[in-house]
Amino acid sequence: MIGLLVAAGCSAMLAQLAVAHSRAVRRFRQRGSRAPERPSDYPSVTVIRPVKGMDVEQEANFRAALETGYPGEVETVFVLEDERDPAYPLVRGAIDVHERGGGRGGARIVLAGAPPAGRTGKINNMIVGEGEANGEVIVFGDSDTRPDEVVLTNLVEHLWTDPSAGAAFAPVVNPSRARSAGDVGYAIILNAYLVAGMETELGPGRALPFLMGQMMAFRRTALEEIGGVACAEGQLVDDMFLGARILEAGYRNVMGTHALAVINYGLGFGGFLKLWRRWLFCGRGGIPVSFARPFIVRAVSYFLSLGLCIGLLLTGHAGLAALPGLVWILEGLHYVRLHRLVGGAAIPLRYIWMAWMPYLTTIPIGLSMWLRPELDWRGHTYRLDAAARLRPPTGSSG
Repeated sequence: MIGLLVAAGCSAMLAQLAVAHSRAVRRFRQRGSRAPERPSDYPSVTVIRPVKGMDVEQEANFRAALETGYPGEVETVFVLEDERDPAYPLVRGAIDVHERGGGRGGARIVLAGAPPAGRTGKINNMIVGEGEANGEVIVFGDSDTRPDEVVLTNLVEHLWTDPSAGAAFAPVVNPSRARSAGDVGYAIILNAYLVAGMETELGPGRALPFLMGQMMAFRRTALEEIGGVACAEGQLVDDMFLGARILEAGYRNVMGTHALAVINYGLGFGGFLKLWRRWLFCGRGGIPVSFARPFIVRAVSYFLSLGLCIGLLLTGHAGLAALPGLVWILEGLHYVRLHRLVGGAAIPLRYIWMAWMPYLTTIPIGLSMWLRPELDWRGHTYRLDAAARLRPPTGSSG
């Protein structure tokens, strides 16, 4: 009787996993057939790049950010807190090289100063940068990304040729070769969890109820209608919050079809845990339940198969334990396949075990988030409430 129940349960989990996997693969492969139209006239664009501290291969990132390949008018505004930021000379150098080489588009540095209480450093830089923007389309790009000469054009085309779109964002990929276990964990959650998950859950016209901020573009009129970036005052998560406001204003958020590279490697296991904790905080503050539901299903299958396998082993049913063990192994390989499909590098066999770690580590990370609702991020420490918003400073009456 136990054998029949185990076999039936594992068969159901395997069938559900097969359906979910085939759907994800099919939806991702459709990306190439969804190229946008080309506008008759490309709008002017301002690209705002908030910068704080050093990222991996950052000098190359800054230089690439200025070689946009955009066919219309474009300006780039790098926003730092002050000249003491270690990235400042790299930004200055990239701009000098661009100007000496006769590159298209102007670029300049703006100093935003330290963020006021109740505002993250990134949102403060974005607000200051928005005030400097002249373009009809305002784009925000993260400093750890390396755009090629297509991604900005593709993003603007998706936005500008869709009258219902108020904002658009680029899909991302971490193509970096893994040097450590932490690198594999990061690549799995970015490529397989986030990007493949978004491709699977896209609505008509590649629409989603939120934005991802590695590179996101707004119609100036739509951004002004929601109150600009300043409407995200007090939020930890700028992109998802702004995407929700765009939706409330009657516009759509659309995802582009050309990937943006995120350059990150050299993470130890502890570095992965810290990054994963930040992402879980961000998700709690902005991921809608509809998007999280498939991950909940996968997590239930993961923990149920693992628990059942361990339980059967402990009670002397080693043969039966192979069935849930197979389900658990395939749950991890599901994400390995999606990671590779999105464009991630091959995973060294000595680090393959990290494909099973993100779900498992959510237990201690979730406990730490409850016991210490604080986040250390790019030189600032933020105290958070239950919805992952910034708590008022100690002693504040607000």
